[in-house]
Amino acid sequence: MNWTSSRFFTRGQSGFTLIEIMIVLAILGGLVAFGLPRLKSPKESIKTVTREMTVLFREIRNEARLKQRTHRIVFQFEGEEHRYWVESADGTVLARTIEELRQEATAKDEEGRSLSPFQRSEKFSKKDRELPRKLYFASVETKRDPEPITSGAAYVYFSPEGLVDQASIQITNRQNITWSLVINPLTGQTDVVQEPVRLEQLKVE
Repeated sequence: MNWTSSRFFTRGQSGFTLIEIMIVLAILGGLVAFGLPRLKSPKESIKTVTREMTVLFREIRNEARLKQRTHRIVFQFEGEEHRYWVESADGTVLARTIEELRQEATAKDEEGRSLSPFQRSEKFSKKDRELPRKLYFASVETKRDPEPITSGAAYVYFSPEGLVDQASIQITNRQNITWSLVINPLTGQTDVVQEPVRLEQLKVE
């Protein structure tokens, strides 16, 4: 074969260098990594959220007992972006009904400062945690309130004694999938159930 006349690897031929190929692969890898969360199915997204929240609940309960503080998770139902965050207060603070909590939220002292003993905790997150796109809190139900909370804000308490609100937190895609996070009040264990669950269906032994 006459290599000087070969069409392969001649000086004048246009081609990709190894560095150019590596750059293209890096860009493609970045696009794939960025796009994967958006391509997740609703079921996979809910599975990820429930796993993260189960770990968070366990961490909050442990922190409440260790630091002898009352913690609570605030679930915010607002438009298309549902979110949640953690608040804490010194010592034991009794859980309140949703009506009492709404009054607490608007109570101010003479200088306009909130009278609530709770403050946002940055121990678990420095900003609100948002549910993935097209996932929502369908309801948050506790034993304190006669009906599940489906709008505004809902609260789940963790006491310094290790007790937790018995609660059912439903997460949905508003179409065909609704999962429930069910919290045991004595052990703090969280069970994930792949269907809507009301507290009246449960029996605590």
